[in-house]
Amino acid sequence: MISIMMTWGHMIWIFLPLPLISLLLLTILPQSFGTRLVQKIFFTRISIGHWHTRLVWVFVGASLIIFSMAARTIQMGFASAHVPCSGSSCPYHGGETMWYRRASRYRAERNFWLSLFTLVLWLLVYKIWLLNDQIMKLKRGGDGKKTSKSNSDKDD
Repeated sequence: MISIMMTWGHMIWIFLPLPLISLLLLTILPQSFGTRLVQKIFFTRISIGHWHTRLVWVFVGASLIIFSMAARTIQMGFASAHVPCSGSSCPYHGGETMWYRRASRYRAERNFWLSLFTLVLWLLVYKIWLLNDQIMKLKRGGDGKKTSKSNSDKDD
């Protein structure tokens, strides 16, 4: 139970604000500066033993794991056949139990949507960074292609 609570603590305080800050940096700052800054922070290469990856994929993977846990909680916790109380009243449980079950369901659904939102934000950060990086390469490559073409004409 403590590990699940720590997961949601990380989700709310780390995984949710970081992609929002990255999106702000990518969209508000000048294109080359924002892209380079986000690249230095989240697209650095990290290695754990023989495994090499970029930091952004660690965050995407962790968000995917949290999302799958939230989806599993909704699927397993509320879709089982041994729960006869699906309506507003139940002959087997009192009022407090029904309110507790409603609150648990609400919390699970909220966690599902938050984790999906965070996963989509991380994927959006990656896609926007990739597009900005391609634009920067094309701007630099435009000058480079002209000089390389003129050099190839001299060789002929």
